[in-house]
Amino acid sequence: MPLTEKDLCWALRDTRLNIDAMREASALLLGTHDFSTFRALSSDAPFKCPVKTLDLAQLEPGESFSQRHFQRDIQFWELTFKSRSFLYRQVRRMTGVLVAIGQGRLSVSKIQDLLEARDSLAFPNNLTAPAHGLFLTNVQYRDTDLVASMSEEQ
Repeated sequence: MPLTEKDLCWALRDTRLNIDAMREASALLLGTHDFSTFRALSSDAPFKCPVKTLDLAQLEPGESFSQRHFQRDIQFWELTFKSRSFLYRQVRRMTGVLVAIGQGRLSVSKIQDLLEARDSLAFPNNLTAPAHGLFLTNVQYRDTDLVASMSEEQ
């Protein structure tokens, strides 16, 4: 991994990925589901509703600093998720499962099994993606969210 990319992405040991399988699996995550299996336990877990709507799960070729400036031939992939909110470690767990599917360590159908389990303890060991390389790129608020927030301050 080039120094310019250190801690900015997840450097996989096995970089061969079945992108079609990953895209097929990510489509199964779209929509409204109980994502209990995809959350890590935390002190606020009992108070957060695990039902979330995932609006976007997109896998596209990415570009790195080293590719742009040094013409390094290293393939980067970007996973983009969009939802009104996420559970604790939900994105890291979804990413880890999709990579495992891409590497052939899990089947595409495993996504459905995990969603149906509705149990964070059913999540496979050692599949949570690392935090480095995870970026919050955009936050959108509805006007009604801002109005309610401002009226509470007054």
